[in-house]
Amino acid sequence: MSQVHDFRARVEAARQLYAGMPRRGRGELGPADDKTGERWDRANVLGHVAEILPFWTTQARAVLAGAEEVGRDEEGYAKRREGIESGDRLTEEQMQAQIGAGIVALDALLGVLDDLDLDRPAMWRSKTGDRQMDLRMVLDELLVGHLELHARQLAELEPAPEAAP
Repeated sequence: MSQVHDFRARVEAARQLYAGMPRRGRGELGPADDKTGERWDRANVLGHVAEILPFWTTQARAVLAGAEEVGRDEEGYAKRREGIESGDRLTEEQMQAQIGAGIVALDALLGVLDDLDLDRPAMWRSKTGDRQMDLRMVLDELLVGHLELHARQLAELEPAPEAAP
């Protein structure tokens, strides 16, 4: 199986996870993130995922078109924060619709890639420092893997089902 095909299969599995998630509201704040110290509830996670998909898909498309750098500038970090906080103004259904649209756009990007494209280099510029990557790593760490990570996080934030009497 090609790596691009594997990415597409992982995205489809993630799409099914997000689509099948029970709508249970914001819930409680989860544990603090090891890197950022941020504590998020379900709405924060959904808003973040709704924001990252179009952002990083656009960044990956730029690498495909020849860009040599990816990452967020101050405006990009402000948009990230807006995404996290969007649960204050958007419904879960609205955020899930945005996530669904983001997954469609990501799959469309994957549909035009071949495995040779995955070797395209890019410098990832972040607040914590620069890192040499290739498009494969952008997809795996910042898009597909990121989507999967937050699906697991949402499952952990789900309240436990009511015990049967």
